[in-house]
Amino acid sequence: MSPQALAEYALGRIRAGVTKAGLREELASVGWTEEEIETAYRAAVVLLGAPLPTVGNRATLSRQAGTVDVVINFFSFILLGIVATALGTLFFQIINVTFPDALDVSYYGANEASGAIHYAIAALLIGFPLYFFAMKLWFRKFREDEGRVESKLSKWLTYLVLLVTAVTMVGDLIAIVFTLLQGEITARFFLKAITILVIAGGIFGFYFLERRKIQYQRDIPQRVFQYFGRGVTLLVLMGIALGFVVGGSPEMARNRSFDQTRANHLNTLSDCISQYTQSLGALPSTLAELRQSSQYSYCTGYTKDPETNEAYEYRVVTPSKVQGTTRVGEFELCATFALSTDETSPNNMYGESAVWYDYVAGRSCDTVSVTLVPVK
Repeated sequence: MSPQALAEYALGRIRAGVTKAGLREELASVGWTEEEIETAYRAAVVLLGAPLPTVGNRATLSRQAGTVDVVINFFSFILLGIVATALGTLFFQIINVTFPDALDVSYYGANEASGAIHYAIAALLIGFPLYFFAMKLWFRKFREDEGRVESKLSKWLTYLVLLVTAVTMVGDLIAIVFTLLQGEITARFFLKAITILVIAGGIFGFYFLERRKIQYQRDIPQRVFQYFGRGVTLLVLMGIALGFVVGGSPEMARNRSFDQTRANHLNTLSDCISQYTQSLGALPSTLAELRQSSQYSYCTGYTKDPETNEAYEYRVVTPSKVQGTTRVGEFELCATFALSTDETSPNNMYGESAVWYDYVAGRSCDTVSVTLVPVK
């Protein structure tokens, strides 16, 4: 059946007293799509004598978007920034962990990457559904009220987004071609460049179609925007899934944080014991002796496990022995860790090498030598 024949059928049913909802249900039951039914209904209404809007009367009949519409649209642009930034950060961190750069030394290593990944996931879990429903509400308002006119602020913000994303894509492509010509392109760089291109290109494509639909009243099928929504949703879900694989579960993040604190405690405690020994000329027999000196009393705050509140193990291995021309002592500190460290991860927040930042899951001990200085 041709569109004209469908419109004439709809006209006959309207004259017979069938409501729009009844006509929609009737045609949908035999396979007509929502878009085809809506087009036929509009054509039937025109055949009944309904006047078509012109440039002159549309300005009179159209309604400016209200304050609520402006707020919803402005809020959607804020959410767009949150979602785009979070999605870019998520994939960048996944790429950083999967393709590590030996020259990229980070102070916090796995903790930093895991924290950034989890924050990006949190932003997507909150921001993306809100953005999705805000845009759905935005399109619904214009679909239900064809005479509605959007605010100038909405237009300016939309064109600003189009400009920024267009410039981003051009700059990204220039960087890819330049790096390729220099022969310096790597998988890490290429994947990051593709990430920027996909995010910026997706935003540009969506708002380009949105302008044609909202501002220029072009007849763009609703399924086009549905495909966009499904594609972006799939990309977000894939990013979140990869984020949990690379960044670890919430339980792993908690264990990693506790282990980092344990390593920091042992590092600080080792420095305290070494300074105490060099000042008094002998190793403390127990950690409790540190409290007896006001100078080292602060060190007692690092003597217990942050999770179990149990004291770390301390043992004097060698009270004193001659080593070359000096006299040294040796002590051992032990703690129980939840995870093992990655040998390629940075050692500590200061970027210094320390034995305490290389451990295995379970009970881990390290022995330290300290020079004994006689009491003067």
